[in-house]
Amino acid sequence: MRVKAIPLYQKSKEILLFKAEPNYILDMVDIRREVKNDNYFQRPYDEKRISEIRNYLLGKDKLYKKGREVFSIGYIPNAIVINLSKKFKIQRNKKDVFITFPTNVKDKKFKNSIEILDGQHRLLAFDDETQKIIGNKNYEMCFVAFQGLSIDEKREIFMVLNERQKTVSKNILLRHKKLLKLLLEEDETRYEILIWLNEEKDSPFYQHIIVSGEKIKYGIKLAEFNKDLASSKALDDLVRADGQLRPNGYKILKNYFSAWKEVYKKVWFKNNTLTKMVGIRFMCHLFPYIYNILKTKGKNFKVEKFKDLIEEIKIDYFNEDFNIKKTEYSKNFLERGETIKLATVIGKTLKDKYEMEQEDIIV
Repeated sequence: MRVKAIPLYQKSKEILLFKAEPNYILDMVDIRREVKNDNYFQRPYDEKRISEIRNYLLGKDKLYKKGREVFSIGYIPNAIVINLSKKFKIQRNKKDVFITFPTNVKDKKFKNSIEILDGQHRLLAFDDETQKIIGNKNYEMCFVAFQGLSIDEKREIFMVLNERQKTVSKNILLRHKKLLKLLLEEDETRYEILIWLNEEKDSPFYQHIIVSGEKIKYGIKLAEFNKDLASSKALDDLVRADGQLRPNGYKILKNYFSAWKEVYKKVWFKNNTLTKMVGIRFMCHLFPYIYNILKTKGKNFKVEKFKDLIEEIKIDYFNEDFNIKKTEYSKNFLERGETIKLATVIGKTLKDKYEMEQEDIIV
């Protein structure tokens, strides 16, 4: 069977581009669960990753937007890079180039005759079971083929594909999801809050949040800030069941962070731990406890009320310039889990104190 290819040349190397059904190519591919030979360049495959791609391919991946279920279609537009053995004949005439593939892919002669340089998980998702589900639906993929690469050439291609390429930053990915309306309701709410915190002049984070790839001295990446806003559940009491902000929800959160700025005005965004990501994490995870104290005390969420509680924390645990090196808690800011644990301990201690005071009043 002849497959038409498009030749291109990079320096002295010929590269062939062609289309084919992935299940057909898979039967001739050298796939290994474990890699013990230094001449084999594809990493060991991951069953979980294959399953994820298969679910996407078969339209089982869900995207939720505005309460509506949206399922994936299953497009895979990027090419799989392969190295053909010399068993494959390349035929040329004046205009066209063809690669001769076997009619019977089970032919022992062609077993393990194709080496994957990039994309084995994508290809493995097209196993026989997947092919049965796809049925007669047309599904072709693009392949970039080399032939008879030397060890040194494979090393270079592997390095370029796996080391030199950079993935899209989480910041830019989050921004593009927002533009494409792919964010879940709660994700979109957090994104909008962070944008407001960055753009409003009276915000303590005004022009200090890195939204895409801009350079900001002592800036905080939006994606990282978003991650801790989510994991801390800081917004749980500020949003409705549909993921939308409650009235004054944003103002309450802004007042909370503004109070921290007021208490530590001298060091706010001055290369201080408090305004590095570790400090933001600490403040996010502390917020639910402080919010609940003020909610119990009369639902007054003005900056001054937040300041009163933060001043207590400063006196009991830290110092005037949040110099953690001069306190016993410096190690808690070296590891994510320890920072969250410290915020939880301080939050619970403060909450218990005010609950006891409230009980005394009732008695």
